[in-house]
Amino acid sequence: MILGVGTDLLDVARMAKELQEEGGGFRNTVFTPSEIEYCEAKRYPARHFAARFAAKEALFKALAGSASRDFWREVEVTPAGDAPPRLLLHGSVKEAADRLGVKDILVSISHTDSLAAASVVLQG
Repeated sequence: MILGVGTDLLDVARMAKELQEEGGGFRNTVFTPSEIEYCEAKRYPARHFAARFAAKEALFKALAGSASRDFWREVEVTPAGDAPPRLLLHGSVKEAADRLGVKDILVSISHTDSLAAASVVLQG
């Protein structure tokens, strides 16, 4: 049974601007250390950061207000080799998903040089 669906689209240039913030405040508030390491190892980090941000936004939309957007780092986008990426939930975001009866999370992310997109489907 589908419990929620969310989609997000983000301008990569906007993400690049946010990442230039002195001291890495935005980066460290929104992304986990492993996400930062993954994205910064890429040739065009802003594209990968933007895709992960879009995935987190899409998840919050799919949860339909059941979780606060103040807990960015409680959602982690992990690479899965040749398989699609996965979303790992922690803390209060995981609790919100559990309350809704979420058993599986499907995520699709994509990016070009100018746009990043993500879709999330919550299954129960």
